[in-house]
Amino acid sequence: MNRFSRHTLASAAIFALALILGGCAARPTSAVLVPVTASEAYPHQITIFVATTREPDPKYCESFCSGRSKELHLARYVIGIPANHKPANIEWPRPGQKDPSASFATLSFAALSPEQFMDNLADSGNQTAPAPELEREQDQEQDQGPKAIPEASQAATPETGPAKPPVVIFVHGYNTSFPEALYRMAQLVADNPNPGHAVLFSWPSDGTLSGYVADKDAAAFSRDQLTAFLTWLTQDPRLGDINLAAHSMGCWLTMEALRQLRLSGHDHALDRLGSVILAAPDIDLDVFRSQMEVIGPLTPPLTVLASPDDRALSLSDQLGGGRERVGSLDARDPRIQALAQAEKFQLIDISSMSATDSLNHDRFVGAAATLQKVLEPKRNPLRKAGAFVLDAAASVLEVPGRIGRAAAENLQ
Repeated sequence: MNRFSRHTLASAAIFALALILGGCAARPTSAVLVPVTASEAYPHQITIFVATTREPDPKYCESFCSGRSKELHLARYVIGIPANHKPANIEWPRPGQKDPSASFATLSFAALSPEQFMDNLADSGNQTAPAPELEREQDQEQDQGPKAIPEASQAATPETGPAKPPVVIFVHGYNTSFPEALYRMAQLVADNPNPGHAVLFSWPSDGTLSGYVADKDAAAFSRDQLTAFLTWLTQDPRLGDINLAAHSMGCWLTMEALRQLRLSGHDHALDRLGSVILAAPDIDLDVFRSQMEVIGPLTPPLTVLASPDDRALSLSDQLGGGRERVGSLDARDPRIQALAQAEKFQLIDISSMSATDSLNHDRFVGAAATLQKVLEPKRNPLRKAGAFVLDAAASVLEVPGRIGRAAAENLQ
């Protein structure tokens, strides 16, 4: 295919995506991250820690934009969840209105130094507990600029007392603004409460449909920082398991970081990972196989959540010259079943779950609670390599070609 044809195909795919999403409401701006004053009106509060390669928003000091930062910015947000919240939804505030019964709200923001960030993560308190003493600390930090991550030798010593808090890191996907990524993380935590702390790794996505190529570059720009961030977290003995989840293009970024960890000899960092879950990964299948050959088997196996009817990845196939994307692999295909066994990863078809968008690209949002039941704890016998189908109604994994619960029982 010549250069002109590829450009035409890319333009047509983006245009088709715009038509599919044409009926969507206006997207939120950074104004939603300005903290509200009546925080006590939100009885359900979620704390989200942020590590980002985005530049601070020039208009709103509480937010970050699509500018690329060579240094990692660290922060902490407390998000209020409305009383009428429905699972898998984000109830966005209307312009000028923040209703505790009807919409999410930002209750506090604090820019953190690396030491403050790690000390907060090492705190065994639950993820919904706010820390007022850190609120508005960005006023003290912003003149100094972002600080470098400390070397491993600066990690704190182990503490006695409560169990070590686990950490869940989420890496968002393409066409995602910072407010969208932050509130999606808050929604996932609200719908799937777990002990420990939630961390959003946000890379400088353009947040536009036409920014696909720019987003690929922004993801590549961020891989060294994600690698360093994972190395830093996994070397602190005060933390429990580090659980890593990513969506769409964020999966490519995550795999590149894991690949760099292996190539640089940081095997300990990979061993500290309690789980790695890739939802609808926008990764060329050949590239994925190459990444897996370097990374090697993980314990438990790396998990891929796929939907053969993912329309967003179908368009990505076209942009990539018709090459298969990992997030649209068919678990019922014997060729794919053999691949999952050979590369020692777990493929789960989540097509039985409802999607909140018209593209079937965000099924992981609704599947999280069900998957939490079938994939925990870490040594669950269901955490094994191979291709499986999620039965959403029965909350079990099935082996393709077998029937119902007997399929799941045979896995043991």
